[in-house]
Amino acid sequence: MDGTNKSIMGAAWVEVSSSVNDTFQCSTANLPSSTKAEVLAILTAIIAAPTHCHVTIHTDSKNAIDTFNKTGRANLSQRRIMKLNNFSLWILIHCLIKVKSLCVDVFKVKAHSGHLHNDKADRLAKNACSNPPIFLTISHYSQAPIMVPTLANYGPIDKNIRKYLQRITNLHTFEKLLQTKSLSHLFRPNLNQVDMINWELTKDWIAQSCDGSVCSAANDRQTGFKIKNLGHILPTVDKQRLYYPQLYPDTPSNCILCNSAVASNTHWGLGHQHHTDRLADYKECLSVLLKALETHKEIATAPSAKIAVSTSPLSCFDLEHNSSFYILLHNAVPNSLTDLIARFIRSRRTKNLVTNMFLTAFMDNIIKKYWRKYAQAYKQWENSLRIMKRDKRLYRKRQNHDREPNHTPGPSLSRSSLPAGTRRRDDTRRLVYAVGSNYLHSGSILDYFVSFTPDMRKPLSLDINGWCRDVNGSG
Repeated sequence: MDGTNKSIMGAAWVEVSSSVNDTFQCSTANLPSSTKAEVLAILTAIIAAPTHCHVTIHTDSKNAIDTFNKTGRANLSQRRIMKLNNFSLWILIHCLIKVKSLCVDVFKVKAHSGHLHNDKADRLAKNACSNPPIFLTISHYSQAPIMVPTLANYGPIDKNIRKYLQRITNLHTFEKLLQTKSLSHLFRPNLNQVDMINWELTKDWIAQSCDGSVCSAANDRQTGFKIKNLGHILPTVDKQRLYYPQLYPDTPSNCILCNSAVASNTHWGLGHQHHTDRLADYKECLSVLLKALETHKEIATAPSAKIAVSTSPLSCFDLEHNSSFYILLHNAVPNSLTDLIARFIRSRRTKNLVTNMFLTAFMDNIIKKYWRKYAQAYKQWENSLRIMKRDKRLYRKRQNHDREPNHTPGPSLSRSSLPAGTRRRDDTRRLVYAVGSNYLHSGSILDYFVSFTPDMRKPLSLDINGWCRDVNGSG
């Protein structure tokens, strides 16, 4: 790949069976990966091979060799093939082998090991990135894939379509999540780096069961608390005044515990009143982490666990200014924790085990303990104002009754006209059917897409046996 937004991949091979040593180099684009370049080199080598011959291919890609052997099995179904990356190229490779009556063997060579011909092929592939890209179609060699979807004219999506669209959806959802106002406190001036948080582990920790059960009332309560704590929407005084403006006094209220700062979700766990006890409890959590690292240590060259923990950003005991502590306090996982664990442990399973041990200790000794203290003091303050749970319930009931319903119809993707007696169905559901069911493997989906509205036709087109056909039915 050339490292630019063009995402150009270079592929090349060197023929060594004769003294001439013929070479070939080319480039391609769309969905870049190193394996795709290796597969393209194998494909072009087989295209250039004469019929009824024995072809021996040497490559430094173990993934390409494994996939070549896997896709060559006769019992591999079409559905499983279409879940593999670069499936259209692999199908064409095996069809060419069959049509040309070739015997192909693929062997592994070590990359960057001084192998003369392998290094030459690498140089040719690197130089090929400056060539115009080529694109291959499988229409004339295979009737196996019913269709190859394309998205936004980006090119064929020859990989697991469900996982591909899931990544796009997750990225879009994550981008919207970071733009929410509730998470803005995690990125305040002293926490302005989004990459300080390991979002993948944070997601897993939020979903972690507290009692080992799949579904329980206690687990639901704790999961709900984690989500509210992460989003800074726990029922502190400022939030309650926002939700129940007529029940709470419209005057700034300081922290109920320390009375030194405005009550908010950013302050409830950092009050000065419990500073000494909170610091002692936090040191106890770090001792749990230290013991877990010593017990599950896998890397022999790792430093002393005690020294590593003491020099980590986690061990900044000025908790009011410790960004890692603040992230942990709101049920997120800081990268300082995962980086520390990665210095001692290789396996992902053990890493997750140690991470959960520390997070569980932090949840029990810090978050639950000091939120309970805050909640008790907050309850006493409410009682002093004669605000009861019944008052909040009646307030919500009156607000819901007085609020006028919104009958404004939203944008619809449904068909403009339907035959009499036909039930209305949105096109978005048909798109879900397309990428999540057996329609993906049958040609009848084209008729299902014909009635898409014009604004929905452009992003999706289908390449069936080499004939590009848009969803409006034109060939």
